[in-house]
Amino acid sequence: MLIFDISDTGQGMTPEEIRNLFNEFSRFHIEANRKTGGVGMGLNITRHLIRLMNGEISVKSKPGIGSTFTVRLPQKRLNSGVIGKELAENLQHFRFNNSSLLKNVQIMREYMPYGSVLIVDDVETNLYVAKGLMVPYGLKIDTVISGFEAIKKIKDGTIYDIVFMDHMMPNMDGIETTKIIREIGYVHPIVALTANAVVGQAEIYLQSGFDDFISKPIDIRQLNVVLNKLIRDKQPSEIIEKARREKAEQENSVQQQVIDSELAEIFARDAGKAVAVLDAILKSNFRKEDSLHKEDSLHKEAALHKEEAQSFIINVHAMKSALANIGETKLSDTAKKLEQAGRDEKFDVIGAEMPGFLDALRAVIEKIKPKDDENETGECSEEALAFLDERLAAIREACAAMNKKAAKNALNELKTNKWPRGIKEMLGKISEHLLHSEFDSAAALADEWIRSET
Repeated sequence: MLIFDISDTGQGMTPEEIRNLFNEFSRFHIEANRKTGGVGMGLNITRHLIRLMNGEISVKSKPGIGSTFTVRLPQKRLNSGVIGKELAENLQHFRFNNSSLLKNVQIMREYMPYGSVLIVDDVETNLYVAKGLMVPYGLKIDTVISGFEAIKKIKDGTIYDIVFMDHMMPNMDGIETTKIIREIGYVHPIVALTANAVVGQAEIYLQSGFDDFISKPIDIRQLNVVLNKLIRDKQPSEIIEKARREKAEQENSVQQQVIDSELAEIFARDAGKAVAVLDAILKSNFRKEDSLHKEDSLHKEAALHKEEAQSFIINVHAMKSALANIGETKLSDTAKKLEQAGRDEKFDVIGAEMPGFLDALRAVIEKIKPKDDENETGECSEEALAFLDERLAAIREACAAMNKKAAKNALNELKTNKWPRGIKEMLGKISEHLLHSEFDSAAALADEWIRSET
């Protein structure tokens, strides 16, 4: 039996009011609640829904104290096994392993090589994950790391089937960016990416120039619906059928090991930047005082300046979604708590939680970043160096032609080898440039290394 309670500290109800509570058009305390809309149908509909699931709803209430509603829903019993404490707690706190959920979700990904999207997010990890989720669709994908770059793309005349716009970004957030893009005259779909998808938020986004929104971490079912609605369904049937035939003829090759390694590198880089910013805020605004008490504590010296507060919120917000993307849900929950504390100016919570959060984040970085091989400081054979030169030249040529796919293929071939640390760092920088479509920078880096060796 699934049982859950919903309690409030509101006005409460008398026994007579409780008896009439589930009747159609029943409303109480109308004068006190005159600013609250409604016709008294909500609980009547709720009871009907619960009965359709063979469940029941009951209520206990005291005037002036509040009410508690209890819902009981029978569940199918699969076997006699005990689910255990850990799973029970995960269910109670709505914590799930994303990877296991994805395996159980059946989605037909339509192949859409005719479609193009722009992903706007200031966190590389989020860009990488969003792009990875859209790669199976065969879309042309561009990425930028700020609203300013997105505006430049649009001003340059680039048109996308969808612009996926992160809501919270430093300097210029997604709503401001979208407003400017709309003022330019851009009329094509813009979809918000937000970790703050709450009731009533949809109306805010629609009023701000967005066509839709998707919650973060990205729900692949939501993403699939949006891509189908805004790209596939706008194409003639012959274009769709041609794409399906092309997909059927393609060979399915996945280099999962390379992708996992790249995601680890990107997350470590994002998290490292966030740690540096948050640690600086912590040290400049909180101090550990000598105390005669058994336990020392962090004390707040002064309220965070507006710029620091905004920087704090943006960085813990970024880590909230990035940590969730790599399955670190508990630490993501802590980031969420810190974000809310920043918004509510609860500096005591920040002072108490921040040191532990930063230590845990550093531990995750250390755990997830690729480990150095024993031979990483060694030298390469002539054959390996020749292969490196040849692939770097291919990357340089692909960048000159702005062919990201060819450049990535050459880079992935290089990443299958074991290289000294310096070469690995150089390949990582090229990968970062390609992620943001910075072709000139990627080509210059490849060219610089080739010249330095010849």
